Amino acid sequence: MELNELQAKANDIRIDIVRSVAEAGSGHPGGSLSSADILTALYFGGVLQHDPQNPTSDARDRFVMAKGHAAPALYATLANAGYFPREELLTLRMWGSRLQGHPDCRLLPGVEVSTGSLGQGLSISAGLACGLRTKGNNARVFALLGDGECEEGQVWEAAMFAAHEKCGNLIAIVDYNHLQIDGDVADVVQVGTLAEKFEAFGWHVHEVDGHSIEALIEQLSACKAEGGSQPHAIIAHTTKGKGVSFMEDQAGWHGKAPNAEETAIALADLGLSQEEIEASLAQKPQVEITDAFKALITPEATGAANGAAAAPAFASEEEKATKKATRAALGETLIELAQEGMSIAAVDADLAGSTTLGKFGAAYPEQFYNAGIAEQNMVDVAAGLALAGNVAFTGSFAVFGTGRTYDQIRNTVAYSNLNVKICPTHAGVSVGPDGGSHQMLEDVALMRELPHMKILVPADYNAAKSAIRLAAQTPGPVYVRMGRSNVPTVYAEGAQLEIGRAYVLREGTDVSIIANGVEIREALLAAEELAQKGISAEVIDAFCVKPLDVETIVTSVKKTGRAVVAEEHSIYGGLCSAVAETLAQHHPVPCTFVAMKDVFGKSGSFEELMEQFSLNSAAIVEAVESQNAS
Repeated sequence: MELNELQAKANDIRIDIVRSVAEAGSGHPGGSLSSADILTALYFGGVLQHDPQNPTSDARDRFVMAKGHAAPALYATLANAGYFPREELLTLRMWGSRLQGHPDCRLLPGVEVSTGSLGQGLSISAGLACGLRTKGNNARVFALLGDGECEEGQVWEAAMFAAHEKCGNLIAIVDYNHLQIDGDVADVVQVGTLAEKFEAFGWHVHEVDGHSIEALIEQLSACKAEGGSQPHAIIAHTTKGKGVSFMEDQAGWHGKAPNAEETAIALADLGLSQEEIEASLAQKPQVEITDAFKALITPEATGAANGAAAAPAFASEEEKATKKATRAALGETLIELAQEGMSIAAVDADLAGSTTLGKFGAAYPEQFYNAGIAEQNMVDVAAGLALAGNVAFTGSFAVFGTGRTYDQIRNTVAYSNLNVKICPTHAGVSVGPDGGSHQMLEDVALMRELPHMKILVPADYNAAKSAIRLAAQTPGPVYVRMGRSNVPTVYAEGAQLEIGRAYVLREGTDVSIIANGVEIREALLAAEELAQKGISAEVIDAFCVKPLDVETIVTSVKKTGRAVVAEEHSIYGGLCSAVAETLAQHHPVPCTFVAMKDVFGKSGSFEELMEQFSLNSAAIVEAVESQNAS
């Protein structure tokens, strides 16, 4: 395109931004208008390699809209580029529309990843850049950030990581319009000179007039061609609300839609005649609800297998005497999977020795990344690696790998349904002496409430190996919970478990003991003691918490008439809640819970804590006997 044609295209994009936001009655016009020239330079100036007819081509450059609230600008750009009809822009934010309030990669072609939670886009982009490079793909990754977004600490976690990993294929663009929701960026929190900051973090830094399409194309093309071993940051100086007189340099138009009168003025500012304005305003949205949209609002099938399943083989008496931590399975199993040809990538956060991911890193250094003490960046880097075609695993301790990172897991991994496996270790009280601050007892609850997430809680090392294999083989997010302490062996070597299955480990007629993780060994010990007292206990390993094997559990309690649920987790939100919900719906029976009773943990040995917090076999026996007494 000639320069005048590019300028006209940018103007069309601005017109579409104004009309779509006005029709929606909500949205973010200010930052969308400020970025229109940047997007025009990328998509129409010969910079970004892309093909609307083949939006998933391996050869395409990747664009990540880190400032996801500027979705109207991205949508207008994609529509003008031919990814979907321009008329569809008027459905922005409406029920059934593919044009969600923030970009949704599951609905709209051309959207690489769902964004909206600020600070995450650069981490995703860094992971994507690493993943493409490792696969020998010469595509470039472009990320558009807001200047206010640079107040997010995760941006600088990503900046450090990208420079450390020498991501010369990554180009970050900052839409530097100086305004955010609450006013001038300098008045809210002074971010200082962004150019100097990025330079200090090891980036090649360039500054450009963000409204000069010619200058933008020149600088973007130069960065793309240069590549090298340093990531590039382009500080694009822009004006918020550019092109609309009453919106320019006004923070109030960050997230407000114009009314009918204001819309007409804005369209006139953008060069439309009165006749064209009237014709534009007369257009009305037509929402066509797609099958993809219907699928996203339909709860996933439980995924639980039908029919009773034989339990995997038990460990021999010799094997039972062997104690090994579930975390020991992580690094070893990933090495096996990589040797078998699976494209595995793993990211840890300065705990690779403890999580055992360091073993995988030693064997496959090109596919292992250490994010340092930056767990939020760790998860989103893994998301980028998954977008590049890898099965991505994260490590860290459970308290950091699920608690500190919950927003990243929710908004990037689960919402986009990415192939990321959350596999932290040191869950529950097995952390022992580290104390309550590090004893994560709420992780299953956090993960269980997320759509698409599957949850596996292995009882021993052999079950953990099976869980990690299952996670790798199952599309989408999976959470595998592992502990620190050595635990007795329950299953035989090579045991193969299934997602959606619970396993009857010991048959009984008087009470169903439903447990998982380290509580399986305690449940089996309790069953032996109860047998000596004339009580026949059925022991079930609810290895898969989500989806829960409803059939196996309900069948058992129909036979026994009561249940005790045991887990090394808070009584709220985990297995106890899952079983209670299931029984309340399908077959209500008396149910007692052996779990952490709404308290934090404390320092002590694993064995002491299991006793002091009533999580051991004695507590299970007591729970059963208390039911008898009542």
